[in-house]
Amino acid sequence: MNYKLSHHRCPRCEIRRPLCFCAYIPDIVLKTRVLILMHTLEQVLPTNTAKLVYKSLPNSNIIVHGRKDERLSADSLHEPGRIPLLLYPSSHATELSPEFVASLSGPVTLIVPDANWRQTQKFVRREPALVGIPHVRIPAGPPSEYHLRVQRDESGVCTLEAIARALGIIESPDAQAKLELLLRVMVERTLWSRGRLMAEQCTISGIPAEAFT
Repeated sequence: MNYKLSHHRCPRCEIRRPLCFCAYIPDIVLKTRVLILMHTLEQVLPTNTAKLVYKSLPNSNIIVHGRKDERLSADSLHEPGRIPLLLYPSSHATELSPEFVASLSGPVTLIVPDANWRQTQKFVRREPALVGIPHVRIPAGPPSEYHLRVQRDESGVCTLEAIARALGIIESPDAQAKLELLLRVMVERTLWSRGRLMAEQCTISGIPAEAFT
């Protein structure tokens, strides 16, 4: 991903440097491969959560789409010995469960669109490379903790939350917990920087002293 980042922002976590939360970015090694299909407009947004997933999971990758006249390569979605699953709540999606995971014959490549809902719907409907890949969805769960953008409905979650909850079922509840903690830190510090949260309300990680100077 090639995009310019202000020198006032941390090059890794992309928040203002005094609020850097890189220390909270975990290094999680999993059998599951996470492949994020990111819309090009998401690249430049510092509040994009998919980039944090990529930085936390060595066995993950981001493919950028949405540029004119570019098509996704089907070969990039399929790897010998792996089962591709598209995390997308279509009407025919299978709900992820321990029983479903136990029925799979190999490790998973979890393919995750990263865009707003309208862009995602159009992309999944029109992209030939996604044809034939089974759809899965996460079960209903607690409300989203991502309070930095308006969700289309109350049950919506951000990309990081969707991936974390899926991984918690497919492979590792510990990975889910670490990713969700990372999100809470990001959200707290971003809301504080926007004046929407008092320092004493930042109970997950607190606000670094240098941020007040």
